[in-house]
Amino acid sequence: MTKHTRQVLLSALKVVVLCLTLFLLCTSNSWAQITTDSKIAPLIEKLIDNDAHIRSLAADALVNIGSPAVPSLIEALKNQDINLRWHAASVLGDLGAEAAPAVSALSAALQDEDGQVRLYATLALGNIGTAAKAAVPSLMAALQDKEQFVRIYVPSALRKIGVEAKVAVPVLTAALKDKNPTVRYNSAYALGAMGTEAVSSVSNLIALLNDSQFYVRLGAIKGLGGIAAGFQDKANALPTSKLQKVISDFEEVLATIQKYKDKFTETDIKLIRRPLNALKAEKETRLFDRVLESLFKHKLLLGIAAYLILLPSIWLILLRVAPLWLLKINNALKPYTDFSLPFISVNVPLRYVLFVGWFHYHPRVLDAWVAKYIKAAREQFPKKDTVSSRACYIPIPVVLDGTTVPQLMNENLR
Repeated sequence: MTKHTRQVLLSALKVVVLCLTLFLLCTSNSWAQITTDSKIAPLIEKLIDNDAHIRSLAADALVNIGSPAVPSLIEALKNQDINLRWHAASVLGDLGAEAAPAVSALSAALQDEDGQVRLYATLALGNIGTAAKAAVPSLMAALQDKEQFVRIYVPSALRKIGVEAKVAVPVLTAALKDKNPTVRYNSAYALGAMGTEAVSSVSNLIALLNDSQFYVRLGAIKGLGGIAAGFQDKANALPTSKLQKVISDFEEVLATIQKYKDKFTETDIKLIRRPLNALKAEKETRLFDRVLESLFKHKLLLGIAAYLILLPSIWLILLRVAPLWLLKINNALKPYTDFSLPFISVNVPLRYVLFVGWFHYHPRVLDAWVAKYIKAAREQFPKKDTVSSRACYIPIPVVLDGTTVPQLMNENLR
């Protein structure tokens, strides 16, 4: 038997043994009385086997085991063997959300001395998704990694974590200026996943629309589209002032795209136009806000309308509830007689300019004045000298319409 034949047979035997182990793991036959740990340990050892097929089968077996394999994989992340560390991180990434207990260990692995370990730790945290939010600060620091292949995948990991990674918006915005175009692309795309939380990065993403690399420009479009879509989802709850600001910002985005329209397809442009049209439609449904907007655009008309409607309305209300106030206001304004009207050289008393003067002799005002002073007048009138000196009344005949009336009465005057 030749040496080559022996090597082939040995490799085949390894595959057979590993396949048998996989079969036992999947079927959990009762006759295989071995603990889970004892099943996992050999598989982890096989992650660094010289045979690539064996390594692949071991990784698949660990993924099939699922969460019970996570503790052993966490321990493998601390192994002295570099290859075992990055293979363990890779398997944890394949486990996805099931590997959530490994977030802390993977965060620590972002500081590993080996770039490949840091890379697979980054990929694993991204695959874990939202459950990896505790690793966001470590990922933010990894955006400064000296290896560009690590920096390339950090924004993707943050994107998969989503809005929970919103604190990373400033560092992702800064990464839009990275020398590596793939870092710029992934950072722009990641900002779109932050939705409205990334609104502060809009101006930086607009600048990226003229990037020299077409796929970076596409990333900028995706990022801006994601932010616009985030505002579209919240349009009903947006204050009108905020809605108007968002529309204005994305109209600028659309104008910039039109400026470089030869660099974008219609499909690209729709990523912005669709949410922008939805935001505009929401604005159009707010009728009262539209009226106010129109008034504020024509401030002179607004002032004239307020003058002609608001002031008379105030006086009419006072006329109903406190008519004597009109009299007091009118009297207070009497000294101001030389108010010059704009546009025409005419001086008019201020009380008439403010319309209050027209209510001075209104019956309700006069009635209110009489009602206030009638009691005092009745009490004081008999005390006047003129009244007391004529206490004795002697009727005198009067000639009225040619007829002599012995005593003039009220009825004679009607």
